[in-house]
Amino acid sequence: MAASPPVAALPWYDRRDYPALLKLFSDPDKLPATYDAWLERAEGVERQFKGAGFGVARIWIRPAPFAAWCKERNVSPDQAARLIFVNEAARHPPSRH
Repeated sequence: MAASPPVAALPWYDRRDYPALLKLFSDPDKLPATYDAWLERAEGVERQFKGAGFGVARIWIRPAPFAAWCKERNVSPDQAARLIFVNEAARHPPSRH
């Protein structure tokens, strides 16, 4: 049985949430101003990971749950927090009943 490829967790955003997320994030300058520009960049990163042999997990970041997650941990809603959030979510997916 072949081993599963390593998985890269990527933050993923919904078009409708993108403006609210840019307002929430403490570092909106690190992201493109428009959803379309972000999506093009994110899909390019996803292709790079897949091309390098990684599996990719798109982890949705929604404004209210992410804001609550940051508040619980007393962290700024920045790039570091987004990466920790998606990596935790990839390691501990919600149970399906």
